[in-house]
Amino acid sequence: MVGYGARVAAVFMAAVLFAACGDKGKQGAAVSRPVVQEVEVVVVRPVPRETTAEALGTVRAKTIAAVAPQMMGRLTAVLVAEGARVEAGALLATIDDQAVRAQLASAEGGVAEAESAREEADRAVAQAEAGKSLAEKTYARFRVLLAEKVVTPQEYDEVEMKRTVAVKEHERALQKTAQMDAKVTQAKGQAGAARIVLAYAKVIAPFAGVIVEKRADAGSMAVPGVPLFVLEDPRLHHIEASVSETYLPLLKVGTPVQGILDADPGKPFSAVVTEVVPTVDLNSRTFTVKADLPAGKARTGQSGRLRFAAGTGMVLAVPKRAITRVGGNEGVFFVGDDNVARLSMITLGAEFDDRVEVLSGIEDGARVALSPIDKLSDGARVEVRR
Repeated sequence: MVGYGARVAAVFMAAVLFAACGDKGKQGAAVSRPVVQEVEVVVVRPVPRETTAEALGTVRAKTIAAVAPQMMGRLTAVLVAEGARVEAGALLATIDDQAVRAQLASAEGGVAEAESAREEADRAVAQAEAGKSLAEKTYARFRVLLAEKVVTPQEYDEVEMKRTVAVKEHERALQKTAQMDAKVTQAKGQAGAARIVLAYAKVIAPFAGVIVEKRADAGSMAVPGVPLFVLEDPRLHHIEASVSETYLPLLKVGTPVQGILDADPGKPFSAVVTEVVPTVDLNSRTFTVKADLPAGKARTGQSGRLRFAAGTGMVLAVPKRAITRVGGNEGVFFVGDDNVARLSMITLGAEFDDRVEVLSGIEDGARVALSPIDKLSDGARVEVRR
């Protein structure tokens, strides 16, 4: 019995060992991978390239106005809403104008009164001119008669005095007319000023555009200089970017740049600098650069970037065909000294020629696989093409 039991135990142990060896063999087969043949690699080295710089900016309308009233008063009506398109001269709002109308009526009454007084002065001038003319003729006759001793010196003196009085009355009449002319001019000026103020009771659009902000409603108090609306021309926009003072010598009006809208980064567009504000901000050490956008390209407030040439420099770059996409990100396969491919995520920069600048995730001297990319996987063993 003992011998039989020993034999059974020995068989059982042999079976266990055999099974264990079989499992181990299966595991070894599972981790074993085929070698990817003829893998082409390139050693990454710094290469010269025209470097670029980017500046963050904001899209703004080229023509924009904060429409403010020119007189104080209660808003009687607000006739537009945000998003409304208006023509130049369109009525946007009205302000209570009763007091101004009363002033205008008073001023117009003053004009009528002054003109009436001037007409009376004109008649007085005409009468004085007639009296002066008669006195001058009488005086001339009496001078002749005095020389002929037809009239006495006393009679001559009386005629001469009447002539002097007539001349003075004519001069006073002319002065009165001049005074009335001045009063008419003053009254008309007051009436004209009242009409101008009355026109201020209407808030109008200075140009055709879109109302992008409405800041008051009917019943609110309008205050001169405090905007009621913001109006912009939707046809033309530009990007206003804050650029480091380092690039001040590089950017001038007419410098070509590339515009990029963050809402559509895959479609950059060509542009030129249209304005440079040379003043450098003391806090940020940046200056403002503006570049026009194609018509209808963007809306005010969108974020964007301006990309421009910043000189020649050395950058790390890889051929475009070395790049693979994994989960929406870009990566490359590094091949180490152990001939094992390892996937690494990288950050790409600008493209040039058939290469792409790598901003991070790669080092000088690294070996990067070029082909066959579709056959590689992380941890795959490779045989590098000689």
